[in-house]
Amino acid sequence: MKTKSAVCLALLGAFAFLEAKAALAQAPNFSQMSGLQPIAPQENQNFQMSPEDMDFSPTNDMDYQDPDFNLAPQQGKLDFSYGNIQQQNAPSTPSPTKNNLGVNSAAQAQTLTDALQQNASSVNDANAAEPSKNSKTWIEQLSQTIPQTLEKKSAEEQSSADETLENLVSGSQNSSRRSNASVFDISGVMLRMNLAQTQKALLIRGFKPVSQHLEIPNFIKWRNEEKCRNNGVVGYERVMNCVVEMSKKNGYQYVETAKFAKYDTKEEIEVKFTSNFTQNKVYRIMYKSMSGEIKGSGAKAAYLYNIKVYDFWKKVNQKYGAPDNKEEVSWGLGANKPYMKASTGFLVLEDPMLRELDYTRMSREDQRFMNTDLYSF
Repeated sequence: MKTKSAVCLALLGAFAFLEAKAALAQAPNFSQMSGLQPIAPQENQNFQMSPEDMDFSPTNDMDYQDPDFNLAPQQGKLDFSYGNIQQQNAPSTPSPTKNNLGVNSAAQAQTLTDALQQNASSVNDANAAEPSKNSKTWIEQLSQTIPQTLEKKSAEEQSSADETLENLVSGSQNSSRRSNASVFDISGVMLRMNLAQTQKALLIRGFKPVSQHLEIPNFIKWRNEEKCRNNGVVGYERVMNCVVEMSKKNGYQYVETAKFAKYDTKEEIEVKFTSNFTQNKVYRIMYKSMSGEIKGSGAKAAYLYNIKVYDFWKKVNQKYGAPDNKEEVSWGLGANKPYMKASTGFLVLEDPMLRELDYTRMSREDQRFMNTDLYSF
């Protein structure tokens, strides 16, 4: 009896193995659907079964048969419970749907990599059927656009450089350059020098003093004249002497004009000074050369005259440079600032600002004298 039970259990195990193998063969290949390669089963080297072992023919002892045992192949999954075998319905085949990766379930027999490659090839075929406008690669497009851009930029830079150079040239030609005439000198005499400095500079250049003209401001002269007459001075000369003595005593007499000459070259310089209210400074210098005056009208006189005129303007250009105003032949910053003018054999250097300052200070002094004690009512 024990032998029959063991044989039955062996038969049940063998048939269960065959049914499970058939069910796995018919089941869908989930390893292919998931893109994973199935792992080959490793054979157990310790377990070996010969054909003789697989012979389950009934023996004399196997006279027992279970009426519920059916050797016919069953479809589906078998439930091996103790005492009976029940068949379960096979799962219904799902309708072909798309999973999350966009692959149809009908194509699940293929691997995921093959399905994706197939989809990619179909997309490439569709793109090849309809060529796009940007069919060129970005390298080709870049290789074509960069030279054009560089050529355009180089052309623009060249044009801008040419325009800048032209602007600089035109600006330099049309620039209103102005000279500071306050630093000019004529024979060493500069503006705002005093009398002693002027005499020293001209003596070094070979000039000799010719004359000096003394002056007294008019409002001082007239007031002193009235005082002298009120004091009983009679006669024009006596009154003038009284006025001069009174002005010298109060420090109002000053050198207004000083003349110097250089006889061997026939040159003259006349220097004008401000009053003592502005420390008796030079505000005007006039230069005159008599060498250009040639007697006669022949070729010799014209030749000598031209040589002297040419030499005069050559030295003017060397010392003072080109004039700021070529029509008036003048140098200076304009407005009321120092300037210099030139003509053939003649130069004048003047500071109008210093002269106006002298007038302003004299006017203030005149207002101070208006506060008199003549009236006591």
